[in-house]
Amino acid sequence: MAWTLFLAFLYGVGTVLVLPSPQELVLGAVAKAPGWAVILVAVAGRALGAYLLFFAGDRLKHWKRLEAWRAKDRKAQRWALRLERWVNRVGAPALFLFLLIPGFPDTAASYVLALFNRRPWAFALAFACASALRLSLALLGLYYVRGRG
Repeated sequence: MAWTLFLAFLYGVGTVLVLPSPQELVLGAVAKAPGWAVILVAVAGRALGAYLLFFAGDRLKHWKRLEAWRAKDRKAQRWALRLERWVNRVGAPALFLFLLIPGFPDTAASYVLALFNRRPWAFALAFACASALRLSLALLGLYYVRGRG
């Protein structure tokens, strides 16, 4: 069971950082571990992944090549400025709602939001809360289907 929960945690981190797959796939671990435990470790993994992603985006913002490209290209400057304003205007509540879309692989959008966000804890908390709700609803749906089948 501990190995299953560790893999669920790693999958949670991976879906934020590198895996373009829906987070609901982690619920396959429910066959080997309690549902609440799988959700708990997957949410912790997604929160850690979001926190790490925020700092990766922050470092990427100050990458010399990216700064040079933005300084040289007017369209890139306008695009980045608009995107940054949009991310900071909608903030963590919009990220929370965006992450609630079931079955949606959110890796690419997470990178865009991490690149222009200014609050790492709000970013990670939005990920954790949305993941907890989304996985809980998916698990309830699985139990409902399993009970009727």
